[in-house]
Amino acid sequence: FSYSNNTTEYEALIHGLHWARKKGIKNLQVFGDSELIINQVRGQHATKNELLKNYNNRVWDLIEDFKAFNIVSIPRKKNKAADRLAEVGAMFDVVDNIKREKTQPHIN
Repeated sequence: FSYSNNTTEYEALIHGLHWARKKGIKNLQVFGDSELIINQVRGQHATKNELLKNYNNRVWDLIEDFKAFNIVSIPRKKNKAADRLAEVGAMFDVVDNIKREKTQPHIN
């Protein structure tokens, strides 16, 4: 399995959503620089790749925990914190957890 920028962006988003949920945050606004991922999460762009569909579904499962959620696109050069989070997200094995979701309802 090789990581792409898209999988890394999704992993960073998933980790951020987990963190926000653990902190008890109910209203969340997310800033990202990946237009593709943002538009897929918003439902404005079809998610054709099976792996990215699984990521997108996981994001939507996590979004349900929030009272209000918004995801906003910002220019990459203004999003250094998200780039660092994406790098950290790439170090974790979220992909195996997503594959296991077919038999398990949630990632632990």
